[in-house]
Formats: sequence, C-alpha cells, structure tokens
Amino acid sequence: MSAGRLSLDAVIDAMPGRQLPGNVRNGAIAAMLAGLAGFGALMGTGAVAWGMGAVLIGILYTMALAQGGIMYGVIMVGTEARWGRPLKRIAETMALFMPIVWVAMVLWLVATFFGTGALYPWADGNIVTETGAAIDIAPHSPAAWSAKPLWLSSGFFIARQVGILGFLVVVDMMFLKASLGPDLLMASQRLKQSNPSFVAPGWWSYFMPKETDVEKAAAAGLKTQGILMPVIGFAYALGFSFLAFDLLMSMSPWWYTNMFGGWFFMSSFWTALCMIGILAVSSRNWLKTGTYVTNIVTHDLGKLVLALCMFWAYTTFAQILPIWYSNMPEEIDYLLVRMSLPEWQWLAKLVAVTCFLAPFTILIGRGVKKMSLPFVGVLSLILVGVMLERTLLVMPAVFFGAEFPVFNFAMGILVWIGFMGAFVLVVASAMAKLPPLPLSDPFLDPHPWDVHVHSLRHHAHHDDTQSKANQLRYMMGYLVGGLATGFGILGLYDSFGWVGGPLNSDFAGVGFTGLDNLSRLAASDWSIVTLVAGVLILVVVNNRAWRDTAGGY
Repeated sequence: MSAGRLSLDAVIDAMPGRQLPGNVRNGAIAAMLAGLAGFGALMGTGAVAWGMGAVLIGILYTMALAQGGIMYGVIMVGTEARWGRPLKRIAETMALFMPIVWVAMVLWLVATFFGTGALYPWADGNIVTETGAAIDIAPHSPAAWSAKPLWLSSGFFIARQVGILGFLVVVDMMFLKASLGPDLLMASQRLKQSNPSFVAPGWWSYFMPKETDVEKAAAAGLKTQGILMPVIGFAYALGFSFLAFDLLMSMSPWWYTNMFGGWFFMSSFWTALCMIGILAVSSRNWLKTGTYVTNIVTHDLGKLVLALCMFWAYTTFAQILPIWYSNMPEEIDYLLVRMSLPEWQWLAKLVAVTCFLAPFTILIGRGVKKMSLPFVGVLSLILVGVMLERTLLVMPAVFFGAEFPVFNFAMGILVWIGFMGAFVLVVASAMAKLPPLPLSDPFLDPHPWDVHVHSLRHHAHHDDTQSKANQLRYMMGYLVGGLATGFGILGLYDSFGWVGGPLNSDFAGVGFTGLDNLSRLAASDWSIVTLVAGVLILVVVNNRAWRDTAGGY
C-alpha cells in the first residue's frame, strides 16, 4: 500500500463525526445578522437605491465565488492538471452556493422591478435616486433607449438573468455529481470496512453512482466531467458576459465597452481563486489534508493569482485607454464620474492599490505564497479590493449627491459581509460532510516523472513548523510594504499628473512635463518616501521569507 493511499485512508477515517467549528458557525451567523442590519438601515433611512445596489453587489460577488469554484474544477479536468488537484474538491464545494444565488437573484429582480423601484434608467424611462426623485433618460441619450426596445425591456431582462443562472446551476450540479459520486462510493466502502455498522447519510445516495466498482465509477465520472467541460466553459464565458452587460453596464446604457464582459468573468474567476486559497489553507488541519495541500501547491496557486492580478490590470487599462484618447462625450463621462469627481476618485485610487499595485508587489515574492497567514492576508486584500471595485461600478450609477454618503457606504459593506457570511456558512457546512479531496481522481497524485527543485537550504524551516506569531509578523510586513509601495506609486502618478490634466497643464506654458514635475510638486516628497519605504520593507521581508521557506522555485 502506497504512502498516498495511507494518507487518503486517514482523510476518509476523519470524516465521521466531523463538525463545523463553532467559531466559524457563530462568525458566519453574526456576519449574516450584520448584513441584514445594514440592509435594514439603508432601507429604513430612505437609501433604497443604495440598499438594492448593495444587494446586487453581494449577489454578483458570491455568484463569482460559486461559479468560479466550478470553473476551477473544469480547468483542472480540461488541462489534466495535477498540481492543483488537491484543491479541486474545495473549489467544487463552493458551487453549492449557486442555487442560493439563483434564488437571491430572482427575489432581487422582483423587488427591483416590481417593488422598490428600478435601478435602471431604461426601466419605465427613469431612474430612482436616493431622494426618490426620477431622472428622465431621454435628455441624456435618446438613442440608448430607442435602439434597444427589446433588449432593454423588463420582461426580457428578467428572463435572461433567471435563464442564464438557472442553466449554470443545472450543469454545475451535474458536474459536481460526476466528480463527487465516485469519492462518496470510495469513502463509503472504506468506512464500512473499518466500521461494519457505518451507515452512509441518506443524501449521499443522490450523488453516489449505481456502479459499485470505484475505478469504473471514477472513469465514468471523469468522462462525464470531460463532456460537461466545454459546455460549462462556454456557458460561463458567454453567460457571465451577458450578466455583466445587463446587470452592470446597462445601469449606464449610453456607455459601453466591448471588453467589459471578458473583464468581468475573468475577474470573477480571479476572485474565486483567492477564496479557494483561503479555504484550502485555513482548513488543512481541520480536514486533515496537509499531506496534499502543501506549500508547493499554494505556491503554484499564488503564481496563478499573480498572473490574473496582472491580467486584471491589463484589461482594466485596455478599456480606459481608448476611452481616454478618443474623448467622446458619451464614453468619457462614465470614467470622469468615477475617476475625477472627489466623491468617487478616492475609491478609484483605493481600488487600484488593493486590486493591483499592492497584491502585485507582494506576490512577486516567493515566500509569501508558501506561508499560511501571509498568503491568506494578501488573498483577503484582493477580495476586499474586488468588492470595492464592484462598488465603484454600481454606486455612482444610483447615487448623485454632492457629498459622499459615508453611512450608506458603511452599511453597504455590512451587506457584503452578510453575503460572505452566508457563503462561508453553506460552503464550510458542506466541507464538514464531504470528502475534502477528490479521492478517486487518478490525477490527485503527482506524475511519476515530475521533478521538484529544492533549494540547497532544504533543511530550513517550512510553513508548518513556523509559529503563528512569526507568520503574523510576516503578514503584517507584506501588507504594510505592499500598501506603502502601492500608495507611493499612486502618489507619484498624482505628482506627474495625467496628460491634459490640471497638474501638467500648469507647466505646459513653460515646457515642463514628466520627471520635471517632481521638483515642483510637494506631493512628490511623501510619494517618494512612501515608495522607498515600501520597497525596502518588501525586500527585507522577502529575503527573510526566502530563507524561512527553504527557497525553492
């Protein structure tokens, strides 16, 4: 019997009687109550549009996590990848929240179009603001409505959202059943062997195949997953693009960008990868998966997160650039509101730091991807950044006040926390009852030809031998260094000024541009100091982390 087989037996034997930790359950319930309180406060103070917008953000966010989990499994199957196979079950478990997302979407659509008032300008020709006043869309862009009488109609709009999400729920459950069934069969046989009185839970029968031979069931399951793989992949890309166009872009129907759909579904998958990493790392001891979910696996996952971090920045800039240089009134106003108005400009800068500048500079290092707390810290930073980015997309389209509503913003964050609490409660409860690894998957074990390169300092301490206090220090060092570097870079951007902006315009008459501005703008002083301090912190932390995690590739 192989060492891998022994470790899987230990994973299976730990399943009976495993319970959701009380602190996780209580924390999730508290988060849900906080979300309900935040939503109630918004509705009670008359901030109806902000409240419904906050719910939309929560739905889109948890939808990205749930569907992104299935997409991770789809990619693992389609590429026959082995490196990330230990994370496949945790990722698939996230998809169990998709039916709840579908129900939440239906309720939200009913409330939005038939209850509180629509958030969309094309619904009945007006938009409901915070004060309850209606703004007619016609003066802004008559063509935006007259050219889309069918597409931008309430009935067809609702049908699209319900249909797209409904189809994804169906194919997701089919994929999950094909993946989970052989593992439940394997776990059932093992548990009955070790304890003849063991009786499998009744709901296992829904997922378990009729085939009683584990190898044949696993082969059939992989075949089904292979058939569903292109269907789910195509449905995800097309469906999430439509959802982005409908639910987000149509809030400003006179503005559009063709890359918006692809940008949305890729950032959604990026968000799901971060949640997969957090769940996998934080549950290793609880689920007894440490033999498979190693720091090598988290290192590989971190590299993929870094790649998508760069892709997010690239696709974001690729949309902003042509709108900026074409300078067309029907396009540029969307960016001006979010990037130039004082009420929203600070949020746009914070999004740039938390979604790209800080994570990029942190994840370049190798050590952070091999240590639990620092890795969870940077992944959490990205999750918060994406939430802020979704807020920046939605809220300027429904709030038109002259001053930023701090109370509404805080309550909106509570609504997001409530959705996250519900997501964690559902997924963690399922993780407590399901096999935490794809037990029967032949790609779970490394390929016999695989070679892992170790540092000459292979005797150095690894993640599982470091104290939590030491990891906490590393996490704080990485976050402080990354955020300082990000804000320093952003400050330098402000010091340079954008082309055509007021800062550069002030110097245009005397021929000063670019680096010459640094000697004339006071903001450059703190920007340079902050940037240098952040870089030095990251250099020191990465150097120590390299030694403490045994180097490696």
